[in-house]
Amino acid sequence: MTDISYLLLVMLVMTVATYATRLTPFVLFSRGQERALINFIAKNTPPMIMTILVIYMLKGVNYLSFEGVYTFIALLVTVVFHLYKRNALLSIIAGTTVYMVAVQM
Repeated sequence: MTDISYLLLVMLVMTVATYATRLTPFVLFSRGQERALINFIAKNTPPMIMTILVIYMLKGVNYLSFEGVYTFIALLVTVVFHLYKRNALLSIIAGTTVYMVAVQM
């Protein structure tokens, strides 16, 4: 098989796989019924992901350096913004900005 035909075959397989993965939810859930599992996942996924990100962030921190102080300040800003505005994106951006500014000083 030549290089160009191999690349075209790979592109065809990727196209079919992408189309199939995007079409599958519409086919499976097209009846319009609300399902308890889907509602549970939609409600609980964002807090679970935020918890995983916080644990991942805190696992590699050197708590005896300024990095640890900056990390906890950024974490505190993130929590306060989230409790105040209830907007995950704003909270993440605020905490990241505070951390990056503190690290650059």
